[in-house]
Amino acid sequence: MARVWRWGWALGATLPFAALVVASLAFRWSWPDLLPTEWWWEARRTVRLPIGWDYVASSASRALPALLTSVTVATAVTALGLVVAWPAARVIAHERFRGRQAVELALLAPLVVPELAVALGLAVSAVQLGVAGTWWGVVAAHVVPTLPYLVRTLAAVEQGFDRDLADAARVHGADAWAVFWFLRLPLLAPGVAAAALFAFLLSTHLVVLTVLVGQGRGETTAVQLFARLGGGAALDPVSAALALLLTLPGVLLLVVLDGVLRRRVDLRGAVLRM
Repeated sequence: MARVWRWGWALGATLPFAALVVASLAFRWSWPDLLPTEWWWEARRTVRLPIGWDYVASSASRALPALLTSVTVATAVTALGLVVAWPAARVIAHERFRGRQAVELALLAPLVVPELAVALGLAVSAVQLGVAGTWWGVVAAHVVPTLPYLVRTLAAVEQGFDRDLADAARVHGADAWAVFWFLRLPLLAPGVAAAALFAFLLSTHLVVLTVLVGQGRGETTAVQLFARLGGGAALDPVSAALALLLTLPGVLLLVVLDGVLRRRVDLRGAVLRM
């Protein structure tokens, strides 16, 4: 039964991507046909690449610069969000103080308030601060909706950390940096990686916030895809290729983090066996 559930989960997770792959490789595909009536390789004398990927690779589409903007913005948002959220998560997880519930509620506010209202408020603030239409303005705006996910995830991770280990390390002469680098970070690495992945994925998919704060100068892959679909276009090869391109950074980051964490676990196990 467990195997059936695993296969069912895997099928449900990969089915949307399979539809996008099929659409990106189609040359002719119209409703109500279940599969394309003509594939790209059947028409390769007409086009050298699949239509969608040929568009993505062309300089006129600006798809690759938009992807680079998405990755750089998401990376900066993830790093900045961790710097802000991790200390807050430590306090929420380990300390009891007056107004704790109010702080938690304030951190969850971006999830409660409608996205458009948050985006409009941040856009007005960005104009007043003079950062509207700038790269850093978009990064700062993206940090706001990622903080609730980061704080909640990191707080749950911090609750599983035994502070007696840190106290014991300090007794034996370790300073705050050594405790963090050699004790806290290795033990909490899987949870921190999960929080970072959430922040990265959320940033790459933000559209309204990017448009309003970036004022058209911070074009990302999500913005390009939304503009194309918002114009009434159906799921054509170009839209499918852009959607797959949008998922690529998150998939690569997931693979890299999984490899790093597996290597860390293997090294830790080898050291313990010695």
